[in-house]
Amino acid sequence: MKKWFLPNCSKKYILLLSLCCLMAVKLIAQASDTPDSSAVNGLISPQRAMYTFIHYQIEGQENQEQAALPFNRFKGSSKEKLELARQLKAVLDAKGLLVVPEDMPSEPNYEDQVSGISRFMPFPSLPDVYLQRYDGSWYFSQLTIKRIPELYADSISRLTLIALERLPDWAMEKWLGLLIWQHIALFLWILGSLILMKIFQYFVENYVKRLTSKTKTEWDDNLLHEIESPLGYLFFALFLRLTYTQLLLPVKVNAWMSGSLSMLRDVIIFWLIYKLVNVFCDYLTQLTAKTKNTFDDQLVPLVRKSLKVFTFIVGLIFILQNNGVNVTAFITGLGIGGLAFALAAKDTLANLFGSVTIFLDRPFGIGDWIKAGDAEGVVEEVGFRCTRIRTFYNSQVSVPNSVMANAEIDNMGRRQYRRIFSTLNVTYGTPTEKIQAFVDGIKELIKANPKMRQDYYEVHFNNFGPHSLDVMVYAFFEVPSWSEELSQKHQFFMDIVKLAEKLGVDFAFPTQTIHLAKDQTSIPLAE
Repeated sequence: MKKWFLPNCSKKYILLLSLCCLMAVKLIAQASDTPDSSAVNGLISPQRAMYTFIHYQIEGQENQEQAALPFNRFKGSSKEKLELARQLKAVLDAKGLLVVPEDMPSEPNYEDQVSGISRFMPFPSLPDVYLQRYDGSWYFSQLTIKRIPELYADSISRLTLIALERLPDWAMEKWLGLLIWQHIALFLWILGSLILMKIFQYFVENYVKRLTSKTKTEWDDNLLHEIESPLGYLFFALFLRLTYTQLLLPVKVNAWMSGSLSMLRDVIIFWLIYKLVNVFCDYLTQLTAKTKNTFDDQLVPLVRKSLKVFTFIVGLIFILQNNGVNVTAFITGLGIGGLAFALAAKDTLANLFGSVTIFLDRPFGIGDWIKAGDAEGVVEEVGFRCTRIRTFYNSQVSVPNSVMANAEIDNMGRRQYRRIFSTLNVTYGTPTEKIQAFVDGIKELIKANPKMRQDYYEVHFNNFGPHSLDVMVYAFFEVPSWSEELSQKHQFFMDIVKLAEKLGVDFAFPTQTIHLAKDQTSIPLAE
């Protein structure tokens, strides 16, 4: 059998050709794995499509044809597709929306979890901008293509574009990371915002206040006084929030500015709501002042504090939630240390429940004269933690509500009658008829006084004292306050003194008699 052998040179050429073929196949395979290898592979997933759209519009890596690939479902010209890509990129930059491909789905068959459709929305704040799967590749939807010019016009005004076209060349040069015209515009933007805020505050101060001062009610004046300052800063924050996109700053700067201005706006809004709580509670105070019941006066401070705490907590949660903080996870995390917190705050919680008990049982009200343990005075305020009592020597005592809820409270302010109990000392040797006339005269004084209780009183000669004959006076005044009680007691005692002078009854004072054994004489001495 004849054997065939290839020449040595032919073997070398065949081997070299085989190696070249293998290298070519490997390069083709590697190229097919990169997102920009071809139109199909560049759009194989939402991640690749967004990467292609953004990557080829970055400075130094521009490739307009590649960047426009996700718009191939649009039936317009190539020039129109390039313009759509440029406008959408400008909208995302202006709104500070960063495209992070690593955070986007890389599955070619990705489906939206809610709708079950092969659709991906990169930014919840732009619901009309989304990618959709067509024939195995991902493209921007027809709705997105329709909405891009509108979004572009909302983000960047026509006046800004006209001004940019007329800027000199030196203004388009970079300095410290920004164009020179952006440095100038940033300064004018802040200065103009402050000027507009001052104009707004001047208008409120000189025109709106003038209108409210002409009304008969006071609540509108209080309202304007409380919200005047927050309204000015809210106007300032809203103006900044609505106009910062006109500066065309880098996307990372706009992302920071968008979050900061949103937080500033939310903080000012809840500051305004916090001020409105004061207006509302002041209005409640005016209403409760017209009633005779002190219970509603006690209720207003609790309502004020409750609303302020509620507004603060809700505002904090809202601001954190709006700025990307997972509030649910944060609150869940707090549960880990909940036991330690509860133990540390047990006194605070006890005082809180004590205030609820006082509120429900109403053992006293604002303005009542009470005795609670060692504290005695007039109740000024019932708060969440303690009750404040103004003593009669003008100091203020703060008693924890947990103590007040368990204390024995003597409410002197709720007395219908105020007792007078006194002993009148009449000198020994006073005739019995004068003593009887004196007792009967005091009874007549009580009967003639409309401020004294008529159905129950006692006036009697009831004791032989060591230096006097004692007449007991036990009666009650029907007066609303301690001050009037003192005034009535003064007048009553003055009438008794006048009666004694009229009848010739003398009041005794303590005396002592010393007996001398030598001459059996006694010398009365004043004690």
